[in-house]
Amino acid sequence: MQLPTVTTLLQGFSLSSDQGAFAFCSVNLVEGTDEAGGLRRIIVDTGHVGRHVLLEEALRQRDLEGGDIDIVVLTHAHWDHVQNGDLFDQAVFMVHPRELKYTRSPHRNDHATPRWTKSVLDTYQLKEVTEGAEVIPGGSVIEAPGHSAGTIALSVATGEGTAVISGDAVQDSLVARQRRNALVFWDEQQANSSVSKLVALADIIYPGHDQAFRLSKSGRVEYIQEFTFSLTNAPPSQRGVVLSERPPFQPYIMEGIEEQRTLDLG
Repeated sequence: MQLPTVTTLLQGFSLSSDQGAFAFCSVNLVEGTDEAGGLRRIIVDTGHVGRHVLLEEALRQRDLEGGDIDIVVLTHAHWDHVQNGDLFDQAVFMVHPRELKYTRSPHRNDHATPRWTKSVLDTYQLKEVTEGAEVIPGGSVIEAPGHSAGTIALSVATGEGTAVISGDAVQDSLVARQRRNALVFWDEQQANSSVSKLVALADIIYPGHDQAFRLSKSGRVEYIQEFTFSLTNAPPSQRGVVLSERPPFQPYIMEGIEEQRTLDLG
């Protein structure tokens, strides 16, 4: 049986601004075979509608359409990861049951899970999955909670080693090096433990908002993908445009997060 492959359709970025979030998450395609040898295609996360056209084009470049996708794995239900599902009307959408239950009544300060999130998910053909669920031979679900209530990742046995498609359990390489999640909406201790869990498992990490990388035991990051990003209509000479480097690492912990300890999500 041929080992699965992972291809990045849309690159993730950790760009930010003082006018709101770009929130460009990674969208990855996993291709493998089922027990009978049939080809199976899985999309991990779908991004937001600002990238809808780009996602369609990325599929077309590989002679694919949305209907060719069998499974969509949603690493979590934040707004920038769960839109564009209308492209994949033949797919089963996999999500953790705790994540799904949380969307019924998200915390009042959880700006990453708007009240309309459940209405979006209700339009998909959903299947609840937990730790160890096999998506395809060589590809299985890993529970990685903390960033959100039911964050999951996908472990894929590839010819280059174990690839972990982490979603926002590991947003970028700095999070992996620091072993601290950058954005926590559920539980900080769980979030940081999940970072360590995934880093220990992975030969290659496909993060939520960065290009894929390897992390050596000494903490050295080796990116394995090239990327470009063009910011248009904002030349450095334009009055009011300021280009700045990344600020010092300071995780965001949602206000009122301690109130979530009383929630029973099963």
